[in-house]
Amino acid sequence: MKSIRYHLPSFFIWLVVFYFLSERSIFRYLHMGAGVDIGLFENLFYNLVHLGSAVTALGVDGNTHHYFADHINWFIYPLSLLYYLFPIIESLLIFQAFVLSLPILIIPFYKKEKTYQWIYPLLYSLFLPIYWIQIFDFHPEVLWIPLFFLFFYYWIKKSRYWVLYFILSLLVKEECALVWIMFSLVLLRTNQKESLFIGTVSLLYFLFSIFLLSKMQDSISNFAMPTHWERYKNPIAALKDLHLFPYLFLFLNLPFLFLQFKNKLILCLLPYLFYSILSSYEVNKTPFTHHSFIAVPILVISFIETVETLKIKTKYLVFITSLLVSFFLFLWFGPLSKTYSYKREFMNPVLTTEDVITLRNLLKGKSIVSNIPQYLSNRHQVQLFLSNKTYSAEYFVFYKFKNQPSPVFVPAGYEWDMEIEKHIQIYKQKKID
Repeated sequence: MKSIRYHLPSFFIWLVVFYFLSERSIFRYLHMGAGVDIGLFENLFYNLVHLGSAVTALGVDGNTHHYFADHINWFIYPLSLLYYLFPIIESLLIFQAFVLSLPILIIPFYKKEKTYQWIYPLLYSLFLPIYWIQIFDFHPEVLWIPLFFLFFYYWIKKSRYWVLYFILSLLVKEECALVWIMFSLVLLRTNQKESLFIGTVSLLYFLFSIFLLSKMQDSISNFAMPTHWERYKNPIAALKDLHLFPYLFLFLNLPFLFLQFKNKLILCLLPYLFYSILSSYEVNKTPFTHHSFIAVPILVISFIETVETLKIKTKYLVFITSLLVSFFLFLWFGPLSKTYSYKREFMNPVLTTEDVITLRNLLKGKSIVSNIPQYLSNRHQVQLFLSNKTYSAEYFVFYKFKNQPSPVFVPAGYEWDMEIEKHIQIYKQKKID
């Protein structure tokens, strides 16, 4: 009974966070606010379930490709079983909410103390990046967060189970290997044998990932370079465009009062720092997307490790200050505020949820190109509409948002077919006589 009572505070915190993460992301999806990425993964899982092949036409260059031409994430295969059992977008968002909130239940196991019982879980629950990761569609790489927390739990307990969670976290995404390489260097003096193992395996896996990415990219474009490489072609220009980076830095670090920088584990994030500031794409420099996933567990653990070295009075002063800052940020920018979504119009409840039902059942089994492929991704082939491309899909579906004109450019080879509710316009491919 004592053990159950000890975990009750974190359990109730977890329930609230799990609800907010699930409800807000589903709300955004049902009100036509989802981005293309969630359609990419649904289409990927749909094809894995129905074709047994990890292919999609969303992402990369807009043509059908294996997902590994984009990123190396082996968890797409077991996650397709979730979609097989529950073939709806909401199941993916609920699963992601569970993954992001899971550390709240893990942290109390680190030590049986009041700080681990509710203070650290509460600070994590107020950490805004986890909410922005959730609202920014679905991304399976968020599994890195609980896996790293579990790794570190077994690492400090000196249990060999850390090897399991190290390997699992390595398979989440190719860039995770860079963090593990830094981890091995940081702890080389104190844990030489383990660090050499982690560093060697991570380096070999990273090289293998780059090779696989290049091969997959070469198979679709005859250009044997990893996808997204173009983001780093001009690092000097990227360094001049850092207007969003201060927001990323502050939202990631301010809740922890920058104390995490006193712990050497923070050095593991150097690769994340460099590929963020050297990228020419704004999505890598903003806190409002999923790209900060890799920093979350290391920032939290570095903060915990630092605070635990402080004297009692200093420690509680840090807790009070950190909680006040976190509460302020949460109330001002979190899911309770009107500014929660970085694209505010996407949280507009005026848009009817009936459009989602209509689109999900539209032209079943037909190939489609659309400006909203994320709502038509429950089929074998769906593509994002780009005005400078030609398409061979059977239908072109254009969703007209409020105050948006009809498509200025209709893809070549398509003719008017019909209109639904005056804002879902359907064009079909012309027949060749």
